[in-house]
Amino acid sequence: MNRTELRFALQLIGFLDAVGDFEDGLVKLRDRRWLVWHPDVMAALFRHDRALRHPPSRTLSPLLGNRSVLWLDGEEHTAYRRTLAPVLRGSRYHDLIGEMVERSLAELPSGDPVSLAGWTRKLTLRIMGRIIFGVDDDELLTAFTRWLDRRLGSRVRTLAHRCFTPGTTRFDPHLDRLLLQRARSAEPPALAACLPPDDLRDQIVSLLFAGHETTASATAWTVYWIDRTPGLAEQLLTDETLLDATITESLRLSPPATLAGNRMSDDGMVITPSIYLAHRRAATYENPHTFDPSRKPPPPGAFFPFGGGVRHCPGKDLALTEIRMIVTALLRHRRIRLNAPRSCTPQLRGAAMAPPPSLAMVATCRR
Repeated sequence: MNRTELRFALQLIGFLDAVGDFEDGLVKLRDRRWLVWHPDVMAALFRHDRALRHPPSRTLSPLLGNRSVLWLDGEEHTAYRRTLAPVLRGSRYHDLIGEMVERSLAELPSGDPVSLAGWTRKLTLRIMGRIIFGVDDDELLTAFTRWLDRRLGSRVRTLAHRCFTPGTTRFDPHLDRLLLQRARSAEPPALAACLPPDDLRDQIVSLLFAGHETTASATAWTVYWIDRTPGLAEQLLTDETLLDATITESLRLSPPATLAGNRMSDDGMVITPSIYLAHRRAATYENPHTFDPSRKPPPPGAFFPFGGGVRHCPGKDLALTEIRMIVTALLRHRRIRLNAPRSCTPQLRGAAMAPPPSLAMVATCRR
């Protein structure tokens, strides 16, 4: 690993900020590996995505498994997405999401600070748990959270696993057995009935992780930017169009994933698209570091918070539904104030970018 790739691995956000002004929108990480974010390159890359391979993440594949739908290719990947698409359709879950949001709001201590990212993470995991298992099981989801935090909660620990124990899994056999038992006993057994038994563990863990982590981060960042924009919270109570624009701008400036996976050509060239840099490119966006919900729609290849090409997130509709419903309920039923730490440096969990745990939310009931 050369110096450039080491900086990319150890100090991802700092590295991205340092190269963000490169006008050609690409930087060489090492021989035959490039980081790219120019919109023309991105649009072309996504158009030809089916012809490329999608190698597993060295950080996440030891957690999610090599059979995760996130790394499958070709007809196998297409078949899995076709199976999972109906399960992740947001319109199916309005009542479920509303129930989970109401429950989580009721648990918010009035006037006492709670971690914003921690609260959204617990809520979105509950929603995904109900979708997969058909029942509430906070004990199982708490165990899943502890397992995930031990492996992704510290970037140093994450990189140590990646660099010093390459190729080894970081599964928890006991947790895996509990997840599989719960999925197989679900009524109806939505996943267990339609996925190959040997792949079930990897798909459950992938859905639990990807289905809640980025949605939680996107929701927390949206609340953060609303709090930072005077008067916006009150406007959003009466303007649904403005809410969609606010979510879009939050996804632009604070995308829940900094990178959009790896692509590999037949001759071994690896290309890593940077969502973070594409969304902050000065040649594309005027005042790119300013939060502005009134922005005009960007050109193709310049905005892809949920990835692109054949790897675009199949849960996009569900995620947007959750973000809208959570933010709306928060604003209608609570007055929100954030106690921001002196340095609001994003926390990286893999390539996911969340507000730091120290960003506290104080919620009080509206009168």
